[in-house]
Order: sequence, then structure tokens, then C-alpha cells
Amino acid sequence: GANSVGSNYASAHDGVYVAYGTSCLRLDPATVEILSTFTLPGKPICSQIKIWDDLLIVAADPRLFDPYKVGIRESWNATSSKKIAAVNRYNGAIVWQQTADNAFHHNTIIVGNDILFCIDRLPPGYEARLSRRGITPGRAGAPYELLALNVRTGKEIWSTAVDIFGTWLGYSEAHDILLQSGRASRDMIPSEPTGRLITYRGRDGTPLWQKTTGVENGPYLLHGDTLFMQDVATGSALDLRTGARHMRTHPMTGESVPWRFLRAHGCNTAVGSQYLLTFRSGAAGYFDLRNNGGTGNLGGFRSGCTSNLFAANGVLNAPDYTRTCTCCYQNQTSLALIHMPEAEMWTCGAAEAPNGPIKRVGINFGAPGDRLSDDGTLWLDYPSVGGPSPDIGVQTVPEKPEWFRRHSSRFAGDRMGWVTASGAIGLTNLMIELGNSEDRAYRVRLHFAEPEGAGVGQRLFDVALQGKQVLKDFDIARHAGPDGAGVAREFRGIMVQNALRLTLAPSLGSPINQPVICGIEVVAE
Repeated sequence: GANSVGSNYASAHDGVYVAYGTSCLRLDPATVEILSTFTLPGKPICSQIKIWDDLLIVAADPRLFDPYKVGIRESWNATSSKKIAAVNRYNGAIVWQQTADNAFHHNTIIVGNDILFCIDRLPPGYEARLSRRGITPGRAGAPYELLALNVRTGKEIWSTAVDIFGTWLGYSEAHDILLQSGRASRDMIPSEPTGRLITYRGRDGTPLWQKTTGVENGPYLLHGDTLFMQDVATGSALDLRTGARHMRTHPMTGESVPWRFLRAHGCNTAVGSQYLLTFRSGAAGYFDLRNNGGTGNLGGFRSGCTSNLFAANGVLNAPDYTRTCTCCYQNQTSLALIHMPEAEMWTCGAAEAPNGPIKRVGINFGAPGDRLSDDGTLWLDYPSVGGPSPDIGVQTVPEKPEWFRRHSSRFAGDRMGWVTASGAIGLTNLMIELGNSEDRAYRVRLHFAEPEGAGVGQRLFDVALQGKQVLKDFDIARHAGPDGAGVAREFRGIMVQNALRLTLAPSLGSPINQPVICGIEVVAE
């Protein structure tokens, strides 16, 4: 489909341009009225269009290479064209045009800093067919070339015929870096090249770096000085300037670790905005780039088999791309969503299991998923129910206390209400492995809430850390007040070597003999 053939329309504030047979139509964005119709000399079929300032970049005269129907997954037909033309997008005047020696591959036609980049080559699938007949690409056409043209004049700025293997180009205007690779992904033609990246200085073609190991599939996303890569279930990143692995700080150990994201089943590919990656992860999914807090879901509807979650001007747009899909989801409609900080947000896969002593972690009893707090603590759901979560070694007595969970809106005025909205009833002992080889001081913060409406004096219990009592006859209801708010108690200088131990014991004579706890946060001092 359009992933390989390219888009036949492009939008601007003053016109929507559509490649329609041998014509390019300019439509009024408000009324869809045809404002003008353009054709190229000889009236070739217009196959792909892009907008650059006052120019319309048109790929025309699409080439056919195999017996398959255009747009099906096995076909390279119409993925490249014989001609490129630059057209004044207001009056249709031809500014310049160029004819390929082989074919201009559509996914390589890009513009940045007034330079048009493209690759003139035969598609990989056609190469393979020729090879089976004993014909090399060189015998079937001219040498492959990567071209850089002045977008205003069509004149060549530079070109190279060395190491031309790609079917995809990307360009960072900010860093003047051009990337050559393939666009291998589950929604592309199977023979797309993969596993290799080459970068160049855009203004003169100087090779910068190339990589043949640790290269995942695309489509690649350029985000500042970061290059995001993706496979079906995971993604990683490189430093755009050097090709080195992009790193992040592990939220529990403080160590520098490779950046990555996870997702569940998804038949589309991730797209990016300034603060979000969006994709299908079972349902509609996202990854928050501001804090690397893991993969979250927008439940109740799925995103399309083609990417359809687009963030723009503070709105997440989700046009329905699932009319012909048989997946059973509750809502099948188009949506526009805005950020609501008060809404519950749960994630998974925010970090891998720590390799070394833990400096910071939260355990959120009974929660439906993980969550990274604003101050940098990764709160892990226990037991783990919300997806992949780091296993740090947590033991409870009893092994399965009574878990409770309510919506965090009950604690709307509490900054940590999403912790106190769930918890454990009847838990008496907790051990958290922190992995220190010698004693280390920690700040321990305990979170409580009354889940069963017990009044003052009805549920009393003692609390001990590392065998030392820190709370006696603790009464949640007494400290919570009439609105039943969450209660937190903090203790500093708790010395821990390998494991932190928490004990909750019912007070003698307490009418209710089951302690309650919602969460525990442990931070190295």
C-alpha cells in the first residue's frame, strides 16, 4: 500500500494536493472545491507528491517490475518512478524535471534545507528476479546513485555511486545529516534491505558513519539528536551524530543503560511527536519520551493496522482505520483526545531487571500496572499484572494477602492517590531485595489508606523496619480524617544490606486484626 508506493496526496493550509491519474489536483481545504488542475509534459501518471514551500515535488511515470497488482505486499510495482518534477504549486508552472537512469525510489525522495535527496536504483525484488536469470543490475541499467539536487533549480549539488543499497532516506535539517537504509517492517515488502545504516553530511555528501551491527528495522524516526529504531515487539535508539547506542539512566540503579521501549502485539509501526511515540500495543499504545516511563495503553479501542495515532497542537488524533478489521474491541470510532493529568496512567516495560544495587524503587500493592512518579521513582505493581515489569525479588507473608483496588479519582486531592487507591489487607511481613554488599542508609516512605471504612480505633497495628518498631498502634482512620485521605509516614536512616524487611503486626486488642498497606517507597540517602 502507501507504505511502499508512497502517498498520492499532500496537505498545506491553503491547499490539499492529490495525484489523480495524469493530473495533480489542488483542492480547497475547507470546501474540497477543485481550485486548479496541473499536468506534466507528456501527461505521465502522477504517482507520488510532496510539498516544499511553494513547490510541489511530483514523482511521475511509475515503473512496473512484476506481474502482481500494485499495492499488494509482494509487489514492487509503482514503488518508484521514471521522472521527478518540481512544480509551482499555485500556478502549475514546471520549474524543472529530471529523468532517472533506473528509477527514483519513492521512499528516498525527500527535501530538507532546500536540497532534494533521492536514490536512482532498481528495487531489491526486481534485482532478485534478474539474479535468478543470471543478470546483474549493472547489465539491466545504469549504476545506482544517491543524488542531492538543488530543489529550486534541479542542478546537482553532489552524488555518489558508492554503497548504494537503500530504499529509504531520512534527513535531519538541524544536524545536516542524511541517512540511507531500508524500510524493513512487518507492513512492507518482504525483500526490503535491513541491518545497515550509512550517514552523510547533507550539504556535500561526506560520509559520517555507518553501522552493520545492532541495527534494527524501521521505519526509523529522527527525534532531535536521536534515531529511533523498531521491531515488532521492541525498539531501541542510536545517537544520530555518532551512531553510538543511545543511553538512559536506569530508574532503580542510576546506571547508564541502553534506551528501549516495549510493546505487545501490534500490526502497525510507531510514529513520533515531540513527547510521544504512538503505536498499537494490543490496544492503542504510547511511550512517554519526557520521562521514559514505559508503555501505556488507551484502553477500549485499537489503533489501525496503518499508524493512525497522531499528536498535534496538544490533541491526539485517532481517525478510525479499522472498518474492515475483525478484531473485537469495544469502541470502533474516530477519536480526538487531550491530556488529562488526573486520569489514571499505568505502564509496563519501563526498565529491565536491575543489574546492581537498587537505589530507588516503589512497590505499589494491588496496582494494575507500573508508573514512574514525577520525582523519578519507578513504582512497580505487585503482584505483577500489568505487563512486563522488573523482577526485583519481593516476598510477602502471607504469599497472597487480600488485594484491593479502587479508582484513583477517590483520592483526587492527593498527589500520590494512585498509590493509596490500591493495597494489601492482612499482609504481615514484606522483604524487598536491594542487592547491597554492605549496609547502606535509605529513606523509607510508607503509604496507607483505609479500604473498608473502619472508624477511629477499629484497625490498629504496629510497624517495624529491619526489626525495629517505627510506629505503634498506628490508626489509619485517625490520621486520614473524615474524607478518608491517604496517609504517608517517612523514616530516614534505615540501614539495609541485601534486603529491606517490613513487619506489620495487629495491636493487642484491635477490633480488626488485619493490617493494611498500600505502597512502600525506598530511596538511598
